[in-house]
Amino acid sequence: MTQVIPCQTLTKGWLNLAFARQIQFRKAHFNMSLQFSCLIIWNNGERETYFDKDAHAIARTIEKFNEQTNSSKSK
Repeated sequence: MTQVIPCQTLTKGWLNLAFARQIQFRKAHFNMSLQFSCLIIWNNGERETYFDKDAHAIARTIEKFNEQTNSSKSK
């Protein structure tokens, strides 16, 4: 059964984070300012970087998914 971890970003639309191999968050210099960013390495090896509100949306989705996973394990 394929797992779906849906995440809606403001600029890139819907993502299925279940296909992410690795997700890294950091502050990055972009357009002469320090912004929150997210680098996703997908299962096929492609890399995508998301900034600011998109990166925050991805972080919130992962946080909610982890909370749901942890609460279902404790039952």
